[in-house]
Amino acid sequence: MTIDATAALMRRAFPDAGRISAPEYLRWLYEDSPLGPVIEANLDDEQGRAGHYAVVPIDLVSDGTPCRGALSLNTAVDERARGGGVFVRLAKEAIEKAERQGVAVIVGVANANSTPGFLKRLSFELVAPLPATVLIPVPWRRGVRSLWAGEEAFASGGVAADLGPLLAPPSQGLAPAWTAEALRWRLAAPGSRYALHRSEHALAVSTADRSKGVPVAMMLKVFASEPISTAERAALVTAACGFHRAPLALHVGFNEMMRFRGPALPERLRSSPLNLIVRRLEGAPPRTDFARFEFLDFDAY
Repeated sequence: MTIDATAALMRRAFPDAGRISAPEYLRWLYEDSPLGPVIEANLDDEQGRAGHYAVVPIDLVSDGTPCRGALSLNTAVDERARGGGVFVRLAKEAIEKAERQGVAVIVGVANANSTPGFLKRLSFELVAPLPATVLIPVPWRRGVRSLWAGEEAFASGGVAADLGPLLAPPSQGLAPAWTAEALRWRLAAPGSRYALHRSEHALAVSTADRSKGVPVAMMLKVFASEPISTAERAALVTAACGFHRAPLALHVGFNEMMRFRGPALPERLRSSPLNLIVRRLEGAPPRTDFARFEFLDFDAY
C-alpha cells in the first residue's frame, strides 16, 4: 500500500480535513522530513486501507539534554473497520515500533472527544490544555521586518538568516528542538503559507485565518535569543496583524521567552479545547513540564 491509500482513507474518514488528506502533504510529512520517516501501523484488506495510525519523529530537549521524540498525528479508521478495537491496536503497534527505534517521548494534541481514549486506553498523560490568548495590535510600533517565508527570507541578510542564537533550546523544561534545516522544511508545508517577522531578539512565524468571518493573524511560533520585552512583543504582534491585514492576533501554547498577555479566547469561539498529552517510553525524562510548545510544533497550520 502507498501514501495514496492513506490519503484515500483520510478523505473517507474526514471529508472536511483539507490538506491532511492530500497525497503531496502526506509525502512531505511522512517521507521528506529531515527528522526521519513516519512510524506507522496500518490495517489493509481487499478494499484497500481500512485503518492508519502514524507518529513522526521530532527532536526534543529536556532540561538542556537532547531527547528523541515523536509527534502523534494522523489516526483514521474506515467505517467498515470500526467497533473492533482497531484504533487501539494500531496505536499500540506504532508506539511499540517507535520505542524500538529509540523514541522516549510521544507528544500529541487531542481535542475533548479524543483525549479520554488516549489517556485511558493508550496510557498518555494530560500535560495541560493549551492556553489561547487574543492579542491586540498597538499603533506605531516599529523595528520589525516582515516577509513571506521562502528562499529570500533565508538568504544572507534575510529575515530568517543567522538563526543560531534564536534556536537555542531552553535550559529547563521540555521543548521541541529546532534547527534551521527543520524550520525550512516545516515552512515548506504544502497547502500553507507562512510569514516571518524579525525583531532585534526574535523571529515570529505567523499565518492568516478567519474566525466568525474576521481575519486573524495566527502567531504560530516565536524563536527568541532572550526573554522578550513588552515593547518588542507588541511590535511583533502589530507587525503580524499589519502584514495579514487583521484587527487582532491569536497565540496558542506555551513560550517561556515571550509571555503573551491579553484576554483568553472565549470558550464559545473555540472549536474544541486542545489538550497537550504525552506518552512516556523507555528512557523518558523524569519531567514532562513544557517550557515551549506552540502551533508550529504540531500540524494545526
